[in-house]
Amino acid sequence: MTFNKRVIITGGPGTGKSTLLNLLEKRGYHCHQEISRAVIRQQLDLGTKLLPWDDLPGFSHLVFAGQKQQYEAVVPGKWNFYDRGMPDVLAYLRKESIHEEILEDMARQYPYYPTVFLTPPWPEIYSVDEERREDLDAMHTIHDELQGVYEDLGYEVMELPRIPAEERLKMILEKLEIR
Repeated sequence: MTFNKRVIITGGPGTGKSTLLNLLEKRGYHCHQEISRAVIRQQLDLGTKLLPWDDLPGFSHLVFAGQKQQYEAVVPGKWNFYDRGMPDVLAYLRKESIHEEILEDMARQYPYYPTVFLTPPWPEIYSVDEERREDLDAMHTIHDELQGVYEDLGYEVMELPRIPAEERLKMILEKLEIR
């Protein structure tokens, strides 16, 4: 069976996703960086309220639009790795008991590789900054919501252990059968 080569690495804030994407990029893979941090920086610079802590639905639509652009910017025939995917937006909305049916429908229209790699909460490597304000409880909650959303959409969720990034990367490449 031929699979779509758009691979999501997801997880709560500060769980090592970006580190994995950076390692993949160094190995020559096409990587799509996290959209939400760029949107937060942009909205802070513009002085708007379209921020996750002020207007989560409005912010979510901006992030989703950016993720859709990333999805469409795929390098055909090559492995493309994503620091979060469109379904992540749904998980953050679910966390706040917000339902956006249009985004859920769109998430189903843009399929990724059938296995999603989930980085679990890892308090020892977590830190907050201007764009990442979630506390440790929120990190655990979003982890559970992410797993639930991806499973609800029919993805196999493979949780990566809390081990060095190179070992996590090896697990991902082995699962994808990339040599």
